[in-house]
Amino acid sequence: MAQRIDMPSVGQTTDELVIVEWLKKEGDTVALGESLFSVQTDKAQVEVESVAAGTLLKVLRDAGDTVQAGSPVAYIGAPGEAVPDGSGAGSAGIAISVGVSEIPKPALAPRAGPERRSPERVPGRVAALPAARRLASALGIDLTALAGTGQDGVITVRDVEQAAQESSVLADDLERGAT
Repeated sequence: MAQRIDMPSVGQTTDELVIVEWLKKEGDTVALGESLFSVQTDKAQVEVESVAAGTLLKVLRDAGDTVQAGSPVAYIGAPGEAVPDGSGAGSAGIAISVGVSEIPKPALAPRAGPERRSPERVPGRVAALPAARRLASALGIDLTALAGTGQDGVITVRDVEQAAQESSVLADDLERGAT
């Protein structure tokens, strides 16, 4: 069954967000934790990550649309799977998380049925926020060596920063021991 993706509530001062850009197109494969679209809040532009894996079957709202938090914006499921007419009636929504560390993490809506998979269950993929992936790449940190402290064990920017700090301290200790 196709999973409805709802607009998250990312700000404490607004319930309406503007979709700035879709980072995936209909028919694209979407991985768990992958950035799906970006939104403009009253304070910042943030990327919204998918908590469902599959094919982006249908985009219900276009870039530039103002969308109320909790309203359906897309469907993700198996390729060729039928989706409801777009009204969202009769389908449970999936809350999605925001991959930006400077925005307070919103409370997620109740989890929908057993179709939702936790990040650790996706074969061959390390569960990490996109910002954490970029930082780890820039610092040369191996994400497979880290234990995530985020929801469901997702690696956060803070986890990468701590690993970088620990490796810096270790390098300093080794340097002092060599002299």
